[in-house]
Amino acid sequence: MAKYITKRSKSDLNGSPKRVALGNWLREQRETKGLTMRDLSAVSGKPHSYFGKIEQAQRGLDVLEFIELCQWLDLNLVKSLKDIQSKTKLNKPE
Repeated sequence: MAKYITKRSKSDLNGSPKRVALGNWLREQRETKGLTMRDLSAVSGKPHSYFGKIEQAQRGLDVLEFIELCQWLDLNLVKSLKDIQSKTKLNKPE
């Protein structure tokens, strides 16, 4: 079986508008709830640096991680996706 080769390197995604929108959204939601990254870490079991990398647009999330994040923050999944989409041009191909 042939190995899948991506056309983008990981560094191409760092700081992308989509990741910036996700990071800004996470920071807004976390701060609205009065949580620090360490508080979120305690709830989730993930290291605080995990959330820092997301907020700094160095790391994205897959769909399952996003679902968990919404659960940890007690947020509506669909509304959260719409909020992020409204902050970037996710509906237009790059």
